[in-house]
Amino acid sequence: MVGALSVTVQVPVPEQPPPLQPVKVEPAAGAAVKVTAVPLANAVEHFPPQLMLPGALVTVPVPAPVLLTVSVTV
Repeated sequence: MVGALSVTVQVPVPEQPPPLQPVKVEPAAGAAVKVTAVPLANAVEHFPPQLMLPGALVTVPVPAPVLLTVSVTV
């Protein structure tokens, strides 16, 4: 009789130094700036809404079916 033997061995991984990182520095002091926009002299005023003719938005319902319909629930 022949038997198979399997052995798993873990070897240590060579230690690697971490990658180089840039040095942390404090950002320079900043200054807040406020900007106010001046409206243009030739700005267009709002136009009145468009006129709709009377009856232009009338919706006609779909006609009823010509044939008799029957619903059966089981």
